[in-house]
Parts: sequence; structure tokens; C-alpha cells
Amino acid sequence: MADTDLAPKSQITFGKFQNVDLRVARVISAGLAEGTRHPCRVVRLDLGPLGERTSVGQFALNDEADLVGRTVVACVNLGTREMGPYVSQALVLGAPHPDSPPDQDQALPLYVDGAARPGDRVF
Repeated sequence: MADTDLAPKSQITFGKFQNVDLRVARVISAGLAEGTRHPCRVVRLDLGPLGERTSVGQFALNDEADLVGRTVVACVNLGTREMGPYVSQALVLGAPHPDSPPDQDQALPLYVDGAARPGDRVF
């Protein structure tokens, strides 16, 4: 992790933060992606009444069996992003994985208690 990652980012208003749509999502599947620059997983998410979305992220160091069925935090209003041959429709939040190679940003997903329902707002 670079020293610049340790410095806090500039302050924003609470109103700007309220524009970020964070939701509880249940992981349906999390297969390894092929054709991406860094090892990734294609994570299929159940967002309850918001439907299903795909997130492509650097969660390759996490076993698929450990991800499927878990509830995570996802940002759902960033628009789409092309990741190799895939389109990511949501961003699963995570923290740095301790075993991540220095040239990658492999992550540990942020989990939510299983009592939270898919689609619930995170605040």
C-alpha cells in the first residue's frame, strides 16, 4: 500500500455522501473471470427488489464457496464499467487483502450480518 493511501481524502458534505447508493446484496455466484488485466471474480448479486446485478472485482484470493450466500455491501449507482470482456454494474466494497500482490488491489469484501435483507439501504 502506498503512503498516499494512508492520507485521508478531502472532506465532502453529508449531502454528497447521501448521493452514494449503498445496498445490502447477497452473493449468488462468484466465478473467476477470464481475460481481465488482474485476477478477478464475476460476482452475481441479489439486490432483492432492485433485481440482480453483476460486479467484477479483485476478489480472486477469496474462495467462491466462502463468498456465495454471504451478504455484502455494494454501491449500485456508479453506472457501468467495462472490466475486460465483462460489464460491472455495481461495486462490492472491500478492504485490502493481506496477501494481495503489490501490483494488484485484491480485496476482502465487507460483509453484513445475515439478518440484513438484500436491497436494504446501508447508512
